[in-house]
Amino acid sequence: MKALRVVLAVQSREYIEPLLDYLHGSEYAKRIRVTAFSQPDAFYQYMREPIDGKMPDAVVGEAVFFEGWRQREESRVSCFLLSEEGRSEPGVVPLRKYQPVSHLLETIWDECRRRLDGDIRMSSREETMVVGFVSASGGAGKTTAALNAAKQLGGAGYSVFYLNMETADSSSLFTPTVEGMTGLSRLLYDMKTQGTYDLGSAAAYSIRQHDFKADIFQPLANRKEIAEMSYTESCELIHVLARTGQYDVIIVDTDAELNARTEAVLKTGSRLIWLLSDDLISMHKCRLRLNQLQISNKDGYDMLLDKTLFVLNRCAGEQVNDLPYEGMTLHGILPYIPSWKQMDREELMLNSPIYQREIRKLCRMLLNEDAVALEEPVRA
Repeated sequence: MKALRVVLAVQSREYIEPLLDYLHGSEYAKRIRVTAFSQPDAFYQYMREPIDGKMPDAVVGEAVFFEGWRQREESRVSCFLLSEEGRSEPGVVPLRKYQPVSHLLETIWDECRRRLDGDIRMSSREETMVVGFVSASGGAGKTTAALNAAKQLGGAGYSVFYLNMETADSSSLFTPTVEGMTGLSRLLYDMKTQGTYDLGSAAAYSIRQHDFKADIFQPLANRKEIAEMSYTESCELIHVLARTGQYDVIIVDTDAELNARTEAVLKTGSRLIWLLSDDLISMHKCRLRLNQLQISNKDGYDMLLDKTLFVLNRCAGEQVNDLPYEGMTLHGILPYIPSWKQMDREELMLNSPIYQREIRKLCRMLLNEDAVALEEPVRA
């Protein structure tokens, strides 16, 4: 992708100069070219008559600059609103003015890469792939696996949305709190009251999580909102995100309980990662869940199995317990990382080289790109 042409419009020179100094010495020096303005009149003149006749790819500015820019709606330029609280407004991407410069530049780069024609996707896939991480038993490591998968795909250049649909959002351990951002709560409200089923962008509702390189919703303060979602509402939420066209992959994290949200993921998912633990209870619960799904969904059961990858997680060595059914295929093995039990920093769970290596293999299988066959598990 060619260098982005970005206009920075901020009244304070004390803000502009350190940002430019950082940019020129960073990895973004060749990716982003910035023209800065501290006076609204000079900014308006430039946007009416760019020096080289070419409009910028993005404008990052304070509200006072947008208020007097009459041609903004016709310009088709990506707009980022800088404010101390990260204020959200229609048609602009909210940005907190004071945050690490590296995060700010990464947000601008990622959002522009998604929006620019010809660079919306790295892959040739016409539709967004929805990947559900499911399990029949709690404690199988769904969230850890899902977040690591998001990180590997995001790091490879794919546009990723991580959607947590658990009743108790275990990913909130990794997720920053942004004041004034209502996110999923606001989207659910808009869907009910305004019929917001086709979004041009998810930017007004989502935030960027830099640790695992994906867009996310800020965790709900009132988990009752998601606990009460119906099957239809859950399906529609996934479809709304997919229809934005912003994402190559939407990763959905679910409850072990077979509730309306989990059933929606089983139905709408393009692929399912079904995690098993190498213990008798996990295998038994998996068999019971599959039996339940076969009875309740006779017509769609074979299709569900066709899109499912069964993966043994937290494997400490040789596989001891038999799979729930004879002839059942195990598609992957993710290792047990003993040091995770002694960790006092949650981000270390996203940085195990051994675990990430196996997650990359799983991602290649998901995308059907340079798929690497995993060794068959050794049975006792």
